[in-house]
Amino acid sequence: MKKDIAAGIGIVVFGIILLFFTTNGFTAFTMEQQRVQDLQAQPPEFPDVEVVDQTGESYNFREFENKHVLMTFIYTSCAAACPEMSTNMKHVYELTEGKYFEDDLVFLSISFDTKRDTVEVLGRYAEYFNADAESWKMLRVPDDKELEKLLSVYGVTVIPEGDADYQHNTSFYILNPEGRLIEVLDYKDPETAAEILEKYLREQEEK
Repeated sequence: MKKDIAAGIGIVVFGIILLFFTTNGFTAFTMEQQRVQDLQAQPPEFPDVEVVDQTGESYNFREFENKHVLMTFIYTSCAAACPEMSTNMKHVYELTEGKYFEDDLVFLSISFDTKRDTVEVLGRYAEYFNADAESWKMLRVPDDKELEKLLSVYGVTVIPEGDADYQHNTSFYILNPEGRLIEVLDYKDPETAAEILEKYLREQEEK
């Protein structure tokens, strides 16, 4: 009987040890959580990538240094997650104090369907969501290799489905002014996203 108890305890202890190491110290219980942790552990980086906004203006992604960034990856012909994600991003925008958009914050919606999402298409999409070209930018990356680089930096997977659809990550990404990815948030909970974003903005303001 004692041997059975000892054996049982040994199995439990072994299981706990195994769980500790396979979940990065009990902190990553899913592949997605581990992916996010790996992204957040990367050195800060604003990728050296040329982007074009909904007005046709071209500049380097590094222009967003020294600001917090709330970012999503979309394609405008998406009929499922992207419209909801953009609608909820607009809700976060409306919940965020306007003063932060002057110097401390910018919203980015980045299209990975550059064949269809021309400047004109992004302009219409921006109008639909009342996104101006200063505080909320709709971006495309004209160069395919630079687009791949940008997606890779933020761990975004894009898988074509047929001629016009894609499977892709759907989240709110928050970058700090140094370029470090500090949060990957559920796009279906804009109220929480707004609270977390404002927390970082207030902390930056107090420094």
